[in-house]
Amino acid sequence: MMRAHQGAIRAFLRRLTRESALADDLAQISFLKAYEQRDKLRDGQAAKSWLFQIAYRSFVDHHRKEARRRGLAEGHIDDETPLAPAGLKMDIEAAMNTLPMECRAVVILCLAHGMSHSEAATATDLPLGTVKSHVARGKAKLRTFLSAYEKVN
Repeated sequence: MMRAHQGAIRAFLRRLTRESALADDLAQISFLKAYEQRDKLRDGQAAKSWLFQIAYRSFVDHHRKEARRRGLAEGHIDDETPLAPAGLKMDIEAAMNTLPMECRAVVILCLAHGMSHSEAATATDLPLGTVKSHVARGKAKLRTFLSAYEKVN
């Protein structure tokens, strides 16, 4: 079960973290948690959402810990996603990086991994309406970002 989704989980975490080594570490943590909690999975159909939920939670936990560490070191917590720098060639990855963390996660799950809104809601533990809003806003922001990029180039 886990082996079938291993590549998708790693790709999902790589897109969220934007760091291959960190993504691999988080994937390893996620698979260990999944193995330890395997008896909690009742429906084989939900395995994909369940694994993505564990991976997303591992990412969120890591992100929060890092934000706290940075905040303590710098005297404040800055949780905003940086905007892509002007003048550089933009691609879809750069456009995705402009989205807030939760929005980026559900857009990746729905568009890149083919999950339904319900599956993405389960994976991220967000309400279904919130997932739908994030996907709609994420698509709109990506369209705006990429159309502005096309006008520049």
